[in-house]
Amino acid sequence: MVRPLSPLPRPLVEGAFRVRDAREGGLTRSRLRGSDLVRPFRGMRLPAGADGLIERCHAYAEHRRVDFAFSHLTAAILYEAPLPRLDDPPIHVSVRAPGRAPEIAGFVGHKLSAWATVERMGLPVTTPEQTWIDLASLLTPTDLIVVGDFFVSGRQPLTTRESLARAIAVTPGRRGIARARRAIDRVRVGTESPDETRLRLLLESAGLPAARSNLEVFDGDRFVARVDLAYPDARVAVEYEGDIHRVDRAVWRRDIRRRERLEDIGWRTVRVTADDLARPAELIARLRRLLPSA
Repeated sequence: MVRPLSPLPRPLVEGAFRVRDAREGGLTRSRLRGSDLVRPFRGMRLPAGADGLIERCHAYAEHRRVDFAFSHLTAAILYEAPLPRLDDPPIHVSVRAPGRAPEIAGFVGHKLSAWATVERMGLPVTTPEQTWIDLASLLTPTDLIVVGDFFVSGRQPLTTRESLARAIAVTPGRRGIARARRAIDRVRVGTESPDETRLRLLLESAGLPAARSNLEVFDGDRFVARVDLAYPDARVAVEYEGDIHRVDRAVWRRDIRRRERLEDIGWRTVRVTADDLARPAELIARLRRLLPSA
């Protein structure tokens, strides 16, 4: 007969805790090996089922407490940046040089000379500028630009394009810095989705003229529409349509009205889906026909 596990004290049920503190509180070694607990690393426990990346970050913060910051991919995740799919990524932790970087299974340690941190989700993280530079050695050029667009766009941008450029200028010789220098020229303010960035980069890579991002189109003084990408000289709008444009009835109706208003003043709308990003040949050929300058 399997004996049921004794209940944990309430503070321990709610998050990460130190083995030492639990032992002082009366928990036995055998209880700390219970199946309802997870060992993220030596000296710490987490409730089973609450051992995702964010919970493991909090466990590490409880363990170390001072003189560190989450960085690289982990910082980007905490900023909720659009990253390529990551299956069980390691946790990146940076310390101020010449401090000792952590050597723990499932963690990647780094040392940083330039040291500045902010708080995100109750955790210390490297600044958006430092995070973006650190990502340059880990992401493809396209994914790096996608994250750059995310950092400088939105209603409350995390940073500015100028701040990213300054961070590059004061970080010579760092791994990935050449890629960051090339990427910063292609980062754009005002981008509203990762796929919009990928679409813009796809068109540029195909040799098409540079499109205007999120252009507001007017008919005289009357506002007509705001379009994802625009070639105003050719009166061509390129709109990326994710699944919400298909499944949300209100968005679908609004799209129709906007497209008709654009057509009324002589604009052509090219609608783009994920299939076009995956197989872009037909899309590129269509735009070449519509753009005299192409």
